[in-house]
Amino acid sequence: MKRIEHILLAVFFVTLTSIFFYQIVLRGNLPVPSDALVGLYHPWRDVFAGQYPRGVPFKNFLITDPVRQQIPWRKLVIDSWKSGHMPLWNPYTFAGVPLSANIQAAPFYPFNILFFLFSFPSAWTVLIIIQPLLSGIFLYWYLRNQKLSSGACVIGAITWAFGGFSISWMTWGTITQTAMWAPLMLLALDRIRGRRWIVVLALSIVMLVTAGHAQIALYMLVVAGCYAIWRKSSWSRIRIGLAAALILTSVQWVPLLRFLLQAGRIGAIDNWKVAGWFLPWQNIAQFIAPDFFGNPATMNYWGVWNYGEFIGYIGIIPLVFALSALFLSGVPMFFSVALVLSLLFMLPTPFAILPFVFHIPLLSVLQPTRLMVVVDLSLAVLSAYGFENLKTHPKRFIRSYWIVGLGVIVLWIVAFGFRLSVSQHNLILPTALLAAGIIWYAWRRILWYGIIILIVFDLFRFGWKFTPFTPARYFFPSSYVLTFLNTLHKPFRIMSTDDRILPPNTSLFYGIESIEGYDPIAPERYERFLAASELGVADFSRKTGFNRIYTAHTIDSVLLPYLNVKYILTLSDVKRPDMKKVLQDGAVRVYEYTRAFPRVYLADTIRVEKSPEDALRVLISMSPTFIGIVEKPIAVLSVPILAGEGVRIVQYSTNGLSLRTTTMNSRLVVILNSYDGNWHAAVDGISTPVMRVNYLFTGLIVPAGTHEVTLIYR
Repeated sequence: MKRIEHILLAVFFVTLTSIFFYQIVLRGNLPVPSDALVGLYHPWRDVFAGQYPRGVPFKNFLITDPVRQQIPWRKLVIDSWKSGHMPLWNPYTFAGVPLSANIQAAPFYPFNILFFLFSFPSAWTVLIIIQPLLSGIFLYWYLRNQKLSSGACVIGAITWAFGGFSISWMTWGTITQTAMWAPLMLLALDRIRGRRWIVVLALSIVMLVTAGHAQIALYMLVVAGCYAIWRKSSWSRIRIGLAAALILTSVQWVPLLRFLLQAGRIGAIDNWKVAGWFLPWQNIAQFIAPDFFGNPATMNYWGVWNYGEFIGYIGIIPLVFALSALFLSGVPMFFSVALVLSLLFMLPTPFAILPFVFHIPLLSVLQPTRLMVVVDLSLAVLSAYGFENLKTHPKRFIRSYWIVGLGVIVLWIVAFGFRLSVSQHNLILPTALLAAGIIWYAWRRILWYGIIILIVFDLFRFGWKFTPFTPARYFFPSSYVLTFLNTLHKPFRIMSTDDRILPPNTSLFYGIESIEGYDPIAPERYERFLAASELGVADFSRKTGFNRIYTAHTIDSVLLPYLNVKYILTLSDVKRPDMKKVLQDGAVRVYEYTRAFPRVYLADTIRVEKSPEDALRVLISMSPTFIGIVEKPIAVLSVPILAGEGVRIVQYSTNGLSLRTTTMNSRLVVILNSYDGNWHAAVDGISTPVMRVNYLFTGLIVPAGTHEVTLIYR
């Protein structure tokens, strides 16, 4: 492309993106669903109770994951980097979990540099803004390389940047962030014979893999691999780019693969049988009328859960263009096949259920609705080709127009036949836009650029309706409860007795450790331990009941003291001898749990159990005590702790801790953090083995005397 075209392209997409995000520019709002955080949950509801006694109004209850997962995780990553440490360990959820293995935290994403240039809220905002901006520019470059006209490229780029998939996942800051690199990767494959494009290929893969979503990255890599085979690209050069990307991204995928071997997903085995795991057949209607079943942002969604997984709307006119390019020779053929195959495995077809029936590793835990990314990318490319071939294939356009028109008529019949008032209302605009499309077609020589305005209007209306823009003061505000917890001597963990208080992961943002967590990948042992704590029995034959969200509300569990839960948050008064009320602010009460064990202790009883299952059953069958249950015999005697013996924490950090021990005999030190093989210990600078203790936790042996013990995660 000529330099002037590059400049005009940049100006166009910067202007277009600025218009979409006008609330940031004009009002200082943030593209973050923090209104749901302060509107749904305590203690933030209490902060704004004077102004909003019934809670802060929130736009879209469906979007809470960004403030419960992506933003807290990224905050921990950035804080780790800023402290001069690699983001390797997360001590704030569960009983500790590898952070480097959490691809959704994007610990090694190069664009994290933004958080060193701006404040955290501003950097996150920039991260969200660049998604449609770069998505559009990259797809434009790819389509232009296919010798399409600039008008066709613009239509395809707008459709991809602001289509259903991109909009529905925009505020996550990871899913769309991952997908946006796919067109650049395809462009590099097309031009791989040039040496610099080997570098572009490697870098685009690095960005794709580290951007924050493994499933989307996997789909895009599969598409790219098939594309390279179909295009008969130079594999000798591709191998160089792949090798470079493989090495550079090993810091991400090696910890991930290692952690997957420990992960359970026990509660997710039968997810595929639940409505909404696949795209319901009736939700194909949303390609024509995105809000046929209502919209969560207007509180009238009545379809199968959940709207965000099912929306692939690219605009009704681009849909007509896309259908008119189906199975044309060349590039449209590849994307037509990709579209059909994606729909085949996304809808509840006999082919789609095979990975789940046969429990195929990896595939059996991937929700197929995420294939919408391939569907929307394919439709965007096809829409550009459909527009390009308008003159040469006018009959195709008219035929596609009538197909979509027939779909609209059928939806009107259904809406009136079943008296669906919401559907009737939300069919008006798609019908009007379709009519405007045929008017444009008749007058296209005069209104040539009118189609772009029509498409932008359609997609922006859809995007603005779904996407929340919230005041900056809602972005993780502090509260008296949070400030109080942060002033206390650490380490300790908290729990809540109500899901409306500090939902899992959110305390992480404030540097407060919790036994709860919200993560699609969790350690199997922790899942079993927490389930045993909640159920009061270690039954390995039953499901745990957890599915991504791990909460604990049972105060009476004999396992709770081992989790170092020192403070319990409630919404009602509790009268128990082991709970002391220390604070109330608004609706939230904070109680000190006096039975909590310290984070580290010397075991006075050693017991050997041959299997992990037996270890947990023994632990839950007895009263809480300073026991050390190991799975192999150790050279430590079970003798009472003598006066003067003890262990204390000298220093505690995210990736390590230092202890000082004073003992009369060799002792087993129990550290109530999750065991992980990457923890390395030294006693007075001399390496010593780390072992698993009490089914879940970490232990090591110290000799008699006074010693300095260090543990580092690496």
